[in-house]
Amino acid sequence: MHSAQLPLPLANEPAANAAITVGLFYGGRSAEHAISLRSAATLHAALLDAGFWVVPIGIARDGGWHYAPVLNAAFPQAVDTRACAVTLAPGGGGQLIACGACDADRPLPRIDVAFPALHGPFGEDGSMQGLFETCGVPYVGAGVLAGAATMDKAFAKRVLLQAGLPVVPYRVHRRGERAPTYAWLGERLGPRLFVKPSSLGSSIGAAPAHDDASLAAALAGALAHGDTVLVERRVRGRELECGVIDTEDGPVASVVGEVVTGARHAFYDYDAKYIDVDGARLDVPARLDEPTAARLRAMAVEAFRTFGCRGLARVDFFLDERGEPFINELNTLPGFTSASLFPRMFEASGMPIEQQVLRLVDRALARG
Repeated sequence: MHSAQLPLPLANEPAANAAITVGLFYGGRSAEHAISLRSAATLHAALLDAGFWVVPIGIARDGGWHYAPVLNAAFPQAVDTRACAVTLAPGGGGQLIACGACDADRPLPRIDVAFPALHGPFGEDGSMQGLFETCGVPYVGAGVLAGAATMDKAFAKRVLLQAGLPVVPYRVHRRGERAPTYAWLGERLGPRLFVKPSSLGSSIGAAPAHDDASLAAALAGALAHGDTVLVERRVRGRELECGVIDTEDGPVASVVGEVVTGARHAFYDYDAKYIDVDGARLDVPARLDEPTAARLRAMAVEAFRTFGCRGLARVDFFLDERGEPFINELNTLPGFTSASLFPRMFEASGMPIEQQVLRLVDRALARG
């Protein structure tokens, strides 16, 4: 088992950050709205513990922005739209402006750096990143290109293959095309199939398929969340994850973690991740021999560099029965919920969550 502490240098001490205002953006228009709220609750507490001033900006399901000043672990499943409506002033260097009469009651703050806790489309896909750049605000995480490229899993697989990194064999199906048969896909991918939307996470719209009926149902379920669907070979083996975070000397990988899905779930689905407390076991670090763990960490860093990622990412792997690794996907804004592996893997690597957010904000400001 790999348990060595990685040489991760620390960012500034919290006292040095008291004058920095972090805009924490959460919620959003995607199907991962509720997961974003849970990530934001964790990040809000960590940012406060790290000594930052935090301005929480909740983005409602309809796209409206709201200055919602309190986040906690019991946060509801949707952004409170009763809060003051705000937006960023284009080119304003992070100045918030109000859409209503709130300005007369209290001045709105200026944000020094944006920390998006947004998952999925309209947040992780480069759209918010482009807005931050237009508004002149430094921000945590990947830029526009890396966010867009990794959000589209079909496109990301082509980039990874071109870089010489292994991915699970797959086919792309698009809305309006004639649906493939199970036999046709089975000949090309194998008898065990897995279907998922190309541009969504948290296992939303994902399902296994083992015959024509289950394939048709899985395709319909995935197409409910986008126009492009991935059909992949379902790997027999292990599901592993590795975090990557920036340092002054370049990206560094965490220890490797493993997801072991509980018996009540056919795969690591939404319920197993976020609803069922016994849905999965998370092993950090994973029980791996050192050469395999080192190989996965090196592949995670190489994938991070391939897309030109910044700040942070989580790279997900499958390890098949022969011990061969495949990159499943990259997440440029990984979850920070109580069930998320990214913060756990770096804690096991010697970097507590307060130091993780210090590092991320520090790197964003250095780039800005």
